[in-house]
Amino acid sequence: MRKLLRFAATWALLAPASAGQPAPPAPAWRTLHGDLQRSGFYPRFPEGPLKLVWRKELHRELTGARCEVIVDGGNAYLGTYAGTMYAWDAATGAERWKLVTGGPIGHSPMAADGVLYFGSMDRKLYAVSQATGKPKWTFTAEEGFWTSPVVHAGLVLCGARDGVFYALHAATGKPMWKFRTSAPILAPASVSEDGRRLFVASEDMRLYCLDVNTGTRLWTSPKLPGLSLRDHAPVVVRGLVMVTTNPVKDFHTIMDQNQQMLLAPIRFTGKDNRYIHGTPEDVRREQDRIVQHLKAHPAEQTLHAFRVEDGGEPWIAPVLYTGGLHNPLAPPCFNPRTGEVFVHVRSAYTTWDGGGEVRPYTGVGKLDLHTGRIALLEHGHRSTEPGRPPGRKDMPFASFNTIGDETQTLSCSPEYLFSNHQGTLGSLRFATGLTAVKWGKRDTYGGFYGPGTFGWEDQGGEAKARAAGQPFGLVNEWHGPARGIVSVVGNRVYFPVGSQVLCLEGR
Repeated sequence: MRKLLRFAATWALLAPASAGQPAPPAPAWRTLHGDLQRSGFYPRFPEGPLKLVWRKELHRELTGARCEVIVDGGNAYLGTYAGTMYAWDAATGAERWKLVTGGPIGHSPMAADGVLYFGSMDRKLYAVSQATGKPKWTFTAEEGFWTSPVVHAGLVLCGARDGVFYALHAATGKPMWKFRTSAPILAPASVSEDGRRLFVASEDMRLYCLDVNTGTRLWTSPKLPGLSLRDHAPVVVRGLVMVTTNPVKDFHTIMDQNQQMLLAPIRFTGKDNRYIHGTPEDVRREQDRIVQHLKAHPAEQTLHAFRVEDGGEPWIAPVLYTGGLHNPLAPPCFNPRTGEVFVHVRSAYTTWDGGGEVRPYTGVGKLDLHTGRIALLEHGHRSTEPGRPPGRKDMPFASFNTIGDETQTLSCSPEYLFSNHQGTLGSLRFATGLTAVKWGKRDTYGGFYGPGTFGWEDQGGEAKARAAGQPFGLVNEWHGPARGIVSVVGNRVYFPVGSQVLCLEGR
């Protein structure tokens, strides 16, 4: 009888797939940040040291620093500024096919139902077979496409540089509806959690909420301060949608002024004001001051939250600019299972900046969606000096970069928070607070070329790189204009960095 019960239990586990019910979808990374709400969440990140499985070098073509590798159907996809969309075997890196378009490809494709959708500056939006790369249809729009499409509800949804957001029939490319804004659209769209609303950010500095099926405008945000809404898709979580901008004020100036504002009310008497101990009450008062500062200086607000339902603004978060080289502020990431939201934050009491970094007082925190307030996250490395709070120099070098005037982007899993910065993927384990380098080395474009490998200019690095036939300074990859996160599929990690694709494997 026990054997029979064990057999029955085993069969019960196997039965759904063999009883005609659909099997769970194969692991994939079909769209930017993993889903149409743009969570940047990995249900599981591989454990153990990562090892390099394969690598593709594309620096002679260049790739968009905001791009992510899309993985589906056994293929890995990435486009280049030379106008080529590549499909590689996701397991081996062998080239499956490539399609050359007539203009640069500025962002990632999206995969759905065996079709790959992507835009090019040759003015075309492409739908091609994932298996062969052969076009199924193309759609032409004025000024071309510089962003990543959304495939949802039988539609392909994508904004163009002509300021028009287009909805096309996914199977045929037939136009279904369009919505015109008054400036180019340079950011990917996002979809509400119930699938009924679409969020479109235009360079007219407005966020539009549209009905997915009809394109009817449901609400429009006020005109937001700043220069651009480019690069990053709106982030949709628990009934809120958040977008990020960059300020009009020069980024060095605004970061200097904000730093002075943070330190002004603190009577610090120690030898180094990068290491200030703060109580929870100190942090609360500081965040009160930051919110009041942003209310008094609205041009400096670069994180904006709106209610999905009506576009109302529930709060102003105490978030100061840390976008790096004047890029739009990196967006939050979140755990869709728990609703935990993680953001970059500046605070005089943060413990992330003490190692002589270019911009101190930049760290990370957990955003409360009800109040907009932020709980500062601290790393778990002990201070190496008696009486001093911990800081960056107590951490392993470049293990979780929060530099502030260089670009970095957050992503997360149930166990980790990750920071992509230059050529490094750094991690923070929530359970311990300890940080570690998952892959790469600072200033090396993922551990290969760059000044961290060959030395800086005054060390003969440029000549050494030239002699080795390697690039030295890929500006678009080093600092921005944005930063792509890694894609995770099963035990594989796909890292776009330095106009390369690295396929890494853990366990």
